[in-house]
Amino acid sequence: MATSIGIGFSREVDSEKAAQDAAIKAKINHEDSIDFAIVFFTVHYNPNKLLPIINKILNKPRMIGCTTTGIILSESIETRGIAILTIRSDEMKCGIGSVNNINALDVRQAGSILAKNSIADFGQHGRQVFLFFADGLISNNSLLLKGIQEVFGNVFPIVGAGTSDDFHFQETHQLFQNRILTNSATGIILGGHMSVGVGGRHGWRPLGKPRIIDSVEGTTIRTINQQRAAGLYEEYFGEEAEKLRSDRLGQMAILYPLGIYVEGSREYLLRNAVDIRKDGSIVCQGEVPEGSEVHIMIGNKDSCKQAAWEAALEAKKNLLGKEASLIIVIESMARLKLLGRMAFEEIEKIQYVFGKNVPVIGMYANGEICPFQSVERIKKPHLQNESIVVLAIS
Repeated sequence: MATSIGIGFSREVDSEKAAQDAAIKAKINHEDSIDFAIVFFTVHYNPNKLLPIINKILNKPRMIGCTTTGIILSESIETRGIAILTIRSDEMKCGIGSVNNINALDVRQAGSILAKNSIADFGQHGRQVFLFFADGLISNNSLLLKGIQEVFGNVFPIVGAGTSDDFHFQETHQLFQNRILTNSATGIILGGHMSVGVGGRHGWRPLGKPRIIDSVEGTTIRTINQQRAAGLYEEYFGEEAEKLRSDRLGQMAILYPLGIYVEGSREYLLRNAVDIRKDGSIVCQGEVPEGSEVHIMIGNKDSCKQAAWEAALEAKKNLLGKEASLIIVIESMARLKLLGRMAFEEIEKIQYVFGKNVPVIGMYANGEICPFQSVERIKKPHLQNESIVVLAIS
């Protein structure tokens, strides 16, 4: 029994040439047919031109993928290009699924459909992890996660990413086999004779004393401590808080997200404040529990790099002594914007933990999903913002 892994990348300007180059490189390590492929590509490419070429060269494997703000590789961070991960294994089993037109469905029900479709393709093997990519423009991917958990259970390892379009917030794409989707989600179950280790961190810390979220409507916080929710930002930043209205995921929102305290968890749940409305309510990127404690959070480039190192250590610990053969990184696009040219230093921290010979591939997301450790040693997946997730596969 053996497992072979291939990673191909191209930054060629022409969509068809880039697809061809990346697919050929991804296929080099495989003597036999490919079991599955994951494709990441930036918004510079036409997916209608990419997909037929990739399918032809790889001989139509199980395949999912998505658009991303940037691509993470063992040697670099790329803000333009196409990356393809291919795996052929006698030990590892996989099953893929999709759900389309999520806004036309109950979002929670859509998550359940995605999970059930993936299980139907997977069969009766031992399940290890579920990885999925959902349109990052869906207003509340927390509900999608809840639907997935209804099928897999609350403590099953789930890793997810909101697909992104380089801060345009207009349209993202998801790939499934030979189909190009929007407002959809695709996922893959991995299992069989393999092991996985997952670690997630963000590195932000709370400012000041906690407040209580009194009133919530969907992803919008209406009042905090019986006052206009925006008063929390105005208290710290005065007139500067107005920038949140015109600068979605700008520097202020990135540096000072909201932190939601979760009972028993080691990490606060981060929520990007993507808008402050005229009535003083705060629109968040993700669900916010009413009655929970909230802080403004603060972070910097050093805390980001420290978080990447800690996430890698956690993932390695969860492999229970087995050596990683592949690292998949899901990371917030806000961290790429904050770190800029220093972004690859996070990947170097991960490589320091696992070794530089372990292949790395990943993408920058608009919302990340990962299991987070509680004091009771129970891991439950949550939607995070501004975090980094390390999925180690052995």
